[in-house]
Amino acid sequence: MRPPRTISAVVGGLTLLLVGIGLDFDLIVLARLAVLGAALGQLVRCDVRERRIPNRIVLPAAGACASLSLLEGVRLNSLIGGCVLLAVMLAVSLARPAWLGMGDVKLALLLLCGLHAATPQAILFAVELCAVVAVLFILWRGREAFRVALPLAPFMAAGSLLALLI
Repeated sequence: MRPPRTISAVVGGLTLLLVGIGLDFDLIVLARLAVLGAALGQLVRCDVRERRIPNRIVLPAAGACASLSLLEGVRLNSLIGGCVLLAVMLAVSLARPAWLGMGDVKLALLLLCGLHAATPQAILFAVELCAVVAVLFILWRGREAFRVALPLAPFMAAGSLLALLI
């Protein structure tokens, strides 16, 4: 029996909310982190099971995070690094869709709306974690590992958590 989808959303939302409370963030930031965490929880579940990032989850969550950011008063300089990274990811996705899917780019947009200045660090952590797992997978499975695509959402979620904590 598979657990209901809401469990992954609740776990993700509570995780980032508790981290935000521990870091003494204000109420709007806590709400944004709860939305981001809930979306990441569901997206990880979908990416692991189906190897896709559904628009019906990522786009409304990005919109909600962006709206909460506007209420908070976004600082443009906190978004510049994330926007540059998002543009690079978009270019890679358009040039080599097998390497990076468009869903992963939309996931990075969600992180940008939810994490602001921590986005580049979160994506860097995600890439590093993914690389470590890929190397371990290659050592374990050999050439067969090159035929397997790793889902990126779990690494993006872990990278987001690490970016908040460090």
